[in-house]
Amino acid sequence: MMLPAFLTSFLRHARWRVGVVVALLVAVALLEAAGLLLLMPLVELLGLGQVQAAAGLAGAWRRGFEALGIRPSFELVLCSFVGLLIFQAGLRRLADHYNALIEAAYTAHLRDRLYDSLVQARWLVFTRLRAADLTRVLTQEVDNAGFAAQQGVTMATLCGLALVHLSVALMLSPPLTGLALVCGLAVAAAMRPLNRRAHAAGRTGQQHRAEMNAAITEHLAGFKVAKSQGRGGHHLERFRRVTHAIASHAIATRRLFSASRVYFELAGWLALMTFLYVAVAWARLGTAQLVLMVFVFTRLLPRIGAIQSTWQQLTHFQPAFEAVAKLLTELDAEREALAAGDARLELQHEIRLEHVAFSYDGGAPQAAVEGVSFTIPARRMTALVGPSGAGKTTLADLILGLLTPAQGRVLVDGAPLDGAGLAAWRNSIGYVPQEPFLFHDTIRANLLWARAEATEPELKAVLSAAAAEEFVARLPQGLDTVVGDRGVRLSGGERQRLTLARALLRRPTLLLLDEATSSLDGENERFVQTAIEQLQGELTIVVIAHRLSTIQKADQVVVIERGAVTETGTPAELAAREHGSFRRLMQSPAIG
Repeated sequence: MMLPAFLTSFLRHARWRVGVVVALLVAVALLEAAGLLLLMPLVELLGLGQVQAAAGLAGAWRRGFEALGIRPSFELVLCSFVGLLIFQAGLRRLADHYNALIEAAYTAHLRDRLYDSLVQARWLVFTRLRAADLTRVLTQEVDNAGFAAQQGVTMATLCGLALVHLSVALMLSPPLTGLALVCGLAVAAAMRPLNRRAHAAGRTGQQHRAEMNAAITEHLAGFKVAKSQGRGGHHLERFRRVTHAIASHAIATRRLFSASRVYFELAGWLALMTFLYVAVAWARLGTAQLVLMVFVFTRLLPRIGAIQSTWQQLTHFQPAFEAVAKLLTELDAEREALAAGDARLELQHEIRLEHVAFSYDGGAPQAAVEGVSFTIPARRMTALVGPSGAGKTTLADLILGLLTPAQGRVLVDGAPLDGAGLAAWRNSIGYVPQEPFLFHDTIRANLLWARAEATEPELKAVLSAAAAEEFVARLPQGLDTVVGDRGVRLSGGERQRLTLARALLRRPTLLLLDEATSSLDGENERFVQTAIEQLQGELTIVVIAHRLSTIQKADQVVVIERGAVTETGTPAELAAREHGSFRRLMQSPAIG
């Protein structure tokens, strides 16, 4: 169990807030003790007899009232007792308020801490994680961990109040209090299996939530395909299985908590009856002392029951913190040391790869790329071609600085692409992926995401450069048109041109297009291709492509097969090689 780590994390963040809550709880406990002690003279004033354990206490209260010039009476002592209860309730409400603040602040802290680690982690870690799991931990599990922290503070409160009641009970009758403690420890030992089941139930619930989040994420991502092929029912059936499993688990968990509560209440009442029998038949307590002992223990039993219930809740939601801590550890282990700021790295001469090798799994027998060496000249267009799975995208990620070579080097103008200049290099890159990435927002907002300070003329300039100005002008609200979720209200070609415009708004020194035209029709491909050709000579362009039409005007073609470079040259030179790799690819569906 990670309870110590959880408490350390919580206390490190809460700091002075916990001190405030502890101070309030101490005040509440003292008022609780004062109220119980005030009961002793109150019982004597009622004429029920003297409480032997409180000998002299009634006189002390009486002298205190007389010092204030007040004649003590039953009504006055009763009102004082009620006043203490009201004041105590007010302090408890204030403590609950701070407790809620602590829970909210700790939840926000965990979420911010987790997202910061997510943003700062190396790209490689994202290739091993499922988006649905990240979403689940950032939302549900973080909330559950915050609730567990709140339960911890609540349990501390209840334990403090229980100690007050035990202290008063010890004053009244140590033997009977010892008997009650023995009974309580026996009940706690009997409840341990149920507490372990609560922890296991929390882990099972976590697994069910993971399945549900995965189902939702994957189904929404493929909703259009499912809808067009009539497979919505298949998705619905899988979703129902998951939700029914969650419902069954929720019922089982409620049954577990309910059984724990019932067993504890029955054990508590049995202990109280035993206590009464011993108090009357064996200890022969007087009426006043017996009334006070019964009052104390009837207040103590609910406190102990609440402690047991709170502990079960804490153990039930502890796996949520374990999930958060596990993901934090994994992300922090892959944290990048990047320089802060908006510095840029302008490419002047070339990007050179020297004997580069990389494997996504260090123990894999086949590396994604191995022994790759070639040069990308500045302000020229270089095309990376090859069959699917050849390693083109891996090379692109190495050029972008998203991946670090296991062997060899990536040099930018002769300088290694590593921690010192990596942030500046990324600030100088425009990247256009195969699948356009757009927010459910306006075209203007999607463009400004790349550079928030861009002016209106700059927006129009990049739209023109990306062959998007004309279709944007035809839209009802122009730049202020909402594109829909992932740009669903636009065609594929329109989305891709907007993505290109956004990349150009960064004023990149390197523009990398990762199969940006592979899913476009002929007309939209020509639009994008024309935009790319107009940029040649102004910046360095790297194109990963499957179509000959996309690369025919490239200054250099690099052919990749099975993670290695087989040919480099101009399109015309490579096409003229009768038995070359490029010519073979031209004659296959991969490029031709």
